[in-house]
Amino acid sequence: MHRILITAFEPFLQYPTNASMQILTHWAEDSPGSERVAFTTEVLPVDYDLARPRLEDLHANGFDFALHLGQSPRIDEFQLEMVALNLKHDPTTPTAQLSPFGPTAFASRLPLEDWCQDLRHQDLPASVSFHAGTYLCNATYYWSTESYRHRGLSDRSLFVHVPLIDMNDTDAENQIRRGSRMVARLVRLIEGHLDVTQASLA
Repeated sequence: MHRILITAFEPFLQYPTNASMQILTHWAEDSPGSERVAFTTEVLPVDYDLARPRLEDLHANGFDFALHLGQSPRIDEFQLEMVALNLKHDPTTPTAQLSPFGPTAFASRLPLEDWCQDLRHQDLPASVSFHAGTYLCNATYYWSTESYRHRGLSDRSLFVHVPLIDMNDTDAENQIRRGSRMVARLVRLIEGHLDVTQASLA
């Protein structure tokens, strides 16, 4: 059985909610798991000092894959992030490394372009983004990838940015459902990736 962790973020700054949390909640209501896959979902705090130990506790459970979601107000499509930087920087945090002994960056070797094409075929606009920024989204991606590398595993984590959802918008529910469909499709692609990976190790 595949065990997949899926995370989102709680509201932060001036935003009364978080699109990633809304999407994950909607998806989780319809996706209890199956005989082939078990899911664990978690909403992470938007705080470096709180998010890292929470993520470490989650990774101690040895999940086969971690899919992380976060919102971005600057995009209008789903963005699959290719690179996690060993860097944290935002207006209230001094610039520093996320991991003093880690590499400068982790670059995903997942078939992100193929996965984006698959999503677009499902009428889910998606593209590959170069990196996940320098805030908690990037930090989560970096720490998650680093955790798998310490276990001798690669290509077991992915970060996806989702567009901001204004809950006062009359189309908000449709946007949430669209995000939920995106997660459901990515989960199927991740399952296929794990099937191939684990078969190659058998």
